Amino acid sequence: MTDKPTVTTIEIRDPHRVPVTFCNQVVGSGHLNNVVNITLAVAQFTPSTDNTINPDLVIAARLRMDLFAARQLHEALGAIIEQALKPANGTTH
Repeated sequence: MTDKPTVTTIEIRDPHRVPVTFCNQVVGSGHLNNVVNITLAVAQFTPSTDNTINPDLVIAARLRMDLFAARQLHEALGAIIEQALKPANGTTH
């Protein structure tokens, strides 16, 4: 008999069809009582009356998560950024 680890699968559903949210900047972050908060904003690029374009920031999302989820997000973003910054041809800058 082999000792194989038990794999538990969790069904991930999207019954509310939550839309994708794009952001340009993190405009706020902090923590209180072991709850992490992050506020994300998107630039609207609104034309003004003097024919200039203002990259006005508008709140796109307010994330709240426990420390466990924050650590998962930290690890996932670290891996994504590391992969994205890796040179395509294997050379360094």
